[in-house]
Amino acid sequence: MKAIVEIEFKDLPVERIQQILIEMLSTLKTLEMIDEGKFQIFTPDGVVTEKCIFEENKVVA
Repeated sequence: MKAIVEIEFKDLPVERIQQILIEMLSTLKTLEMIDEGKFQIFTPDGVVTEKCIFEENKVVA
């Protein structure tokens, strides 16, 4: 079963939002409620996903 969720975050750093979403997915996996999950964070500079790596507040990979 697939679900799509849209969340409007307050003014938080994108790194923090990514961390929150990764932790949520990890918890759901640990509880065996999901097999996989992914997300996209839409910023003025582009899209950030669970695969993005930050360094000094910038996406490096």
